Amino acid sequence: MIRRPFLGTIASVVLLAVGASHVAAASMEALQGAWTMNGTECDDTFKKAGKGLEYKDRSSSQSTGIIVTGSRILGPSSTCTAEKILRKGDHYSVRLSCSDAILFSSFSASFRVIDKTHFERFDPQFPEMSVIYYKCEP
Repeated sequence: MIRRPFLGTIASVVLLAVGASHVAAASMEALQGAWTMNGTECDDTFKKAGKGLEYKDRSSSQSTGIIVTGSRILGPSSTCTAEKILRKGDHYSVRLSCSDAILFSSFSASFRVIDKTHFERFDPQFPEMSVIYYKCEP
């Protein structure tokens, strides 16, 4: 079953995925790689694999990390694909299609790129509640 907290985590990163505009493509490029929530260590979630990173234990329910590759976002128990990206100022909304071994689900997520090593996921209806992610380097 896809858990809501996990989908929210995935949604944060997904905003980089697919886009018809140059801005969407640039956003996707900015979010490629492995990311984890502020307050957690990259080494707790990821390990070096070739020139990149992979999960130490992808099935761990304690993982707060995601890996973005192209339009795909890998989370601890699900995989999402970014289907659409909309931009309003410095905020982006992405339509995600996610699945795990049993279920499929679609939803929207919102984020803003802070800089090349940080992005913020937020709920547009409650923008004061947000989560900041930082990039993990291989």
